[in-house]
Amino acid sequence: MRKLISQFGFLEKHREPLALLKDGLAAQLGIKTAIHVGAHYGEEREAYESLGFSDVLWVEASADTYRQLVDRLAKPTGARTRHVAINAFASDVAGLGVTLRHFSNEGASSSIFAATPLFRETWGHVEETGATEEVGTDTLDHIAQSNGFQNADLIAADVQGAELMVLKGATSLLANAKAVIVEVSKAQFYEGGVLQPELKAFLGRHGFIELCRAPRHGDQLFLRTTTFGWLRRFCETFRSR
Repeated sequence: MRKLISQFGFLEKHREPLALLKDGLAAQLGIKTAIHVGAHYGEEREAYESLGFSDVLWVEASADTYRQLVDRLAKPTGARTRHVAINAFASDVAGLGVTLRHFSNEGASSSIFAATPLFRETWGHVEETGATEEVGTDTLDHIAQSNGFQNADLIAADVQGAELMVLKGATSLLANAKAVIVEVSKAQFYEGGVLQPELKAFLGRHGFIELCRAPRHGDQLFLRTTTFGWLRRFCETFRSR
């Protein structure tokens, strides 16, 4: 499969995962349901609705951000997508308490990990506010099961360095998911945050392969290796454009 993807150039350059899904990949793979961990204000709502997703489960750790997320999701858009929002910190172990560090960009960079000097150098306008919040953990498998999303097609995780913790608590979901989108980093932006090679290795052990070359920092799409036939047809269609 890696040779096939390289043949069509998909490992040679990075493309945004949602752009690839919109280019026909979601339709080809039959992706209709999603779980999005690190929801923030639900910025991807429009994209999911435009893809025709039937159901999306949003998981947000911060209580204040969660309340604003719920308010935003309640605003009608005319789409038929059903949105469900849950306030929880998805992790590999349930029932623990962790400290969420707040950042100045309306919580978009909030993390359980402290920012590194590289973070501050790269995003000089964003800083830790000094405010913290105690949040409880749960596994994504349990969250999904409790809300009827145990067979979700897509798992997305954007949790500022804690992506591996999310995935380790989602092994049942990974057994059935068709695609995974994770925020990856090749450099240490958060102290103790996972780096891309470790995420890639973990997902590889669970039957997923990267579709595009990883960015230095950003979202990366992984597909189940059993989608080989669909991927060939998608690549051929995309190449002919």
